[in-house]
Amino acid sequence: MRVKTGIPGLDELMEGGFPAGSCVLVSGKIGTGKSIFAMQYIVKGITDFGEPGVFVSLERERKALCQDFQRFGWQLQRLEKEGSLQLLGGPLTSLSRGKKDAKRIISEIVKAVEASESKRLAVDGMELLSMLPRNEFALWVELDNFKERLREVGCTSVLTSEIREGREELSRLGVEEEIADGVIVLYYEGEGLTRDRALEVRKMRGTEHSNQLHFFDITSGGIVLKKMPEKPKVPRGGRASGPPL
Repeated sequence: MRVKTGIPGLDELMEGGFPAGSCVLVSGKIGTGKSIFAMQYIVKGITDFGEPGVFVSLERERKALCQDFQRFGWQLQRLEKEGSLQLLGGPLTSLSRGKKDAKRIISEIVKAVEASESKRLAVDGMELLSMLPRNEFALWVELDNFKERLREVGCTSVLTSEIREGREELSRLGVEEEIADGVIVLYYEGEGLTRDRALEVRKMRGTEHSNQLHFFDITSGGIVLKKMPEKPKVPRGGRASGPPL
């Protein structure tokens, strides 16, 4: 079974969408569109496919989230009132009372998913967990348990994490890419005054997926992938058709 991403042009790159129950890491440097990707996955899941969702920001307050995404026409407050969306936002302390550790925060997120019977989850800003006291192996175990608990309740999740400038790892913590079933990397690169946005499906377990970079735009309706130019057909024994040389 496949879960549609709600991002035009993306599902076709990986056999129709995310495998149901999978955990997908979306990585990129600052400004590449990670938060938009995550929220679009949640909102379109609700509005287009009737699947309730939970969006967790480890940095932004709920009010700020509603303001941030209003420009895309996403009425988060209305979806909350209808009961199809649950927003958890703010500093790490707002998600975990008492001792601030990854285990408690992860537990709170899972409880929110279970209580709302949500089929989709997005956690934006996983790199901020690196600010908490942690043991790398213990964190690996917690994230692996987190993924399995979500799979058990039939929830397909997207986690975003920032890639630091000049670094090669795909996440700040260094363990998410190992735990995740899939990895999508976002780019915003260029030379001089010109920059282009692109994404790459780096990994998707149990799925045939594109191994190319695909350009995308951030439009008034969210992320939209650009169509790849068709390769010229080459007839047998001849050259590719096209304008005369």
